[in-house]
Amino acid sequence: MSKKNQQRKAERRSVEDARRITVGKMVRLLLKSLGFAILLTIVVMILQALHVPAISNFWVQMGLVFVAYLIVYPVLMSEFRPRKRGRGAEEEA
Repeated sequence: MSKKNQQRKAERRSVEDARRITVGKMVRLLLKSLGFAILLTIVVMILQALHVPAISNFWVQMGLVFVAYLIVYPVLMSEFRPRKRGRGAEEEA
């Protein structure tokens, strides 16, 4: 088997392994999501305690949650992405 085919096969295997759902991955996702929700709730409560007028509006709060989720989404779903190989690994292969 040529080097190119071996690399393709290894990449395909790493993608399949990364997307495989396991109990450990689901627990880590649950903990990350729970931590994010608690942190965001604390931020909103602090802003309300500081009497920020815009935060009292429900739709502004939903927008804040949506924007924060878009920013944090890559961190939350990092368990399901294949690992990136470093430059050293490419040179050795």
